[in-house]
Amino acid sequence: MAESKLENISGSDDKFRCPICLEEVRNPKYLPCYHTFCKSCIQTYISSTAACSGDNSPKTIQCPVCRKSIQAPSNDASSEEWACSLPEDKLILSMSVDSDRSENKYCMFCKRNDKTVLAKHWCKTCTETICDDCKFIHSYVRVLQEHKIVSLADKVDLKNGVEIDEPCLVHRGKYLEVFCQDHDQLCCSICFATKHRTCKKVESIEDVATEIDVSCHNTTPEFFKDFLKKLDDIQNEYRDTLAHLSTKKQDIFTSTETKVEEIKSLLDKAHNQWMKQFEQNHSDAVGNIEIASDEVKRLAITVQEANTMLQRVLENGTTKQIFVTRHKVRHQIMDHVKRLRDLKIWNIVHDYSQTDTDFLRQILENQNFQNVEMLEKSDLTSITLKEFISKLLGNKILWSQEIMARKDWMSVEFEKLSETRLPKMAYYGLFIDDTNILLSVENPPSLQIYDITDPIARCVYTYPCSDTPFGLCHSGESMDKVFVSFKTHVDHYEIEISDSVNIKKMETIKLKTHMKAISRGSTLIFSCSDSVKMICTSNFSIKHTSSSLRTGDRPFISASFHSVHHAIIRNNKIVVADQDNKEVLEKILHTGDPRGLAFDLQDNIFICTMKNKLRQIRRGGGESRDIDLPGIQSAYNVVLHPTGEKVLILDYCEKFCVYKVL
Repeated sequence: MAESKLENISGSDDKFRCPICLEEVRNPKYLPCYHTFCKSCIQTYISSTAACSGDNSPKTIQCPVCRKSIQAPSNDASSEEWACSLPEDKLILSMSVDSDRSENKYCMFCKRNDKTVLAKHWCKTCTETICDDCKFIHSYVRVLQEHKIVSLADKVDLKNGVEIDEPCLVHRGKYLEVFCQDHDQLCCSICFATKHRTCKKVESIEDVATEIDVSCHNTTPEFFKDFLKKLDDIQNEYRDTLAHLSTKKQDIFTSTETKVEEIKSLLDKAHNQWMKQFEQNHSDAVGNIEIASDEVKRLAITVQEANTMLQRVLENGTTKQIFVTRHKVRHQIMDHVKRLRDLKIWNIVHDYSQTDTDFLRQILENQNFQNVEMLEKSDLTSITLKEFISKLLGNKILWSQEIMARKDWMSVEFEKLSETRLPKMAYYGLFIDDTNILLSVENPPSLQIYDITDPIARCVYTYPCSDTPFGLCHSGESMDKVFVSFKTHVDHYEIEISDSVNIKKMETIKLKTHMKAISRGSTLIFSCSDSVKMICTSNFSIKHTSSSLRTGDRPFISASFHSVHHAIIRNNKIVVADQDNKEVLEKILHTGDPRGLAFDLQDNIFICTMKNKLRQIRRGGGESRDIDLPGIQSAYNVVLHPTGEKVLILDYCEKFCVYKVL
């Protein structure tokens, strides 16, 4: 149904179209995810796709656009009853009214009484056409007197001043009346009474809508158009990649066939097995790209639908309606993107490599051919989604990064904010917000949180560990979720800091190879043991390994904030490599005793040298300089705040200092 038609949606059409039939939507009904369809289309879709997950469970469907799971209103509801129970999208009805349409020529009130009377007016509150008599009824029936009625012949009044009472999707018969800023949620009176009565920032939607909504500043048609252009570019890249892979596949087949013919009598069996394996790998690669491309098409429909709705509301809606619509489309897109980012489909095969074609030697040594290598790369889609959501939500970290990245980092200075002595040496640390840092303490094994607000930081929470903790890194864009390496496994924690502090373990990831130091890049995780460096996927599956003999008590590794590069210290050299483990820089460090290191926001590198200064090397290995560290005697590790506004220095003399970057 919708799956076969998604690519036919026009990005430039400003009509409200049903994603199933692709025609202008008639009798619009919308699902809890806010995607709108013709009533007949969604009824047909329900009857053909609804399924039960168990004997006593209600039937469910997946939204044809975003695939969110939707439950039936009751266990025995028919497809017609289900479709009828869905809310009618009165906003679309009101903004799409056209007096020239055949269904708008007759009074809907009279039609329900089996009468055929020409309609001359449109009731914006009832969202229906009415005749002169029914208009007169509105004038003396008390509950109808406040309804807004305009002439069907007046095209201007017909479109302007759209004001619809938005129904609550949780409580039938109730309408959205207030907005809870504490939870960023629209509420009806029951929602407010049951869940938000104790919230501090709850106001009527009318009051909030008249104010400037900072969180919605990027919810604009122009912003969505730019994102739609990026989605279109991604789909073009998928098509080009499919064509390239198919061409490269055929080239490899042709080359292989030529070699095989020379020794065919000995190689037929191995050749056939190799072909089947390569065909399967190719099929898997193409299938994954097609799935990714399909998901991008579905997201484009969500964004296009949101853009069309927002554009029309901005033209015709009231201030309140604009606010409500912006809130709805923002959360609709955020939910869709979150589901996409959770999918494990974004490592895309972009090329094939067959470096060894000595098949006679292979068959003599191993009794089979060497498989064609599948070259993967992190897909642009995941990066694009991350940037889009960050901009849509007004992400403070990215905004601050952008401001700080404008500095000349080879001339920045440090101003000491806090200095604290530790009872034991801590080798690894991490900022978890603007005023708190997390340290991994080996003796006794624990995670400690320090408040760095005052000149002398104080420990505000200690979390005992059953094993010795080592390296720390953020697990995503937010700073409150971190990975902690325990050498044989990695624990994933969520840290909550409000009136009290709480550390909650979310999952444990078992490791096949020991890992101590860890650092997260834009799409990959980089790690070190005492002797091996590893490049890993987001679930710590190893893609590449190489030798990396550490210096000092513990290994260190750092990933760039923006590029695909990472860096380590190896035999008094700074070594920088890319995501494929290809080394792009090797520079000898002539002075000092190098330990921990970190990239700044311009990919220059800070290096601790067991002195009271921090060495900084320009990107590419050019000039270098030393930065004074007041309060530090033997700098052992350096950690940069994700915004670039602060730096944490761990001293080998059992202390740490936090500095402001000037």
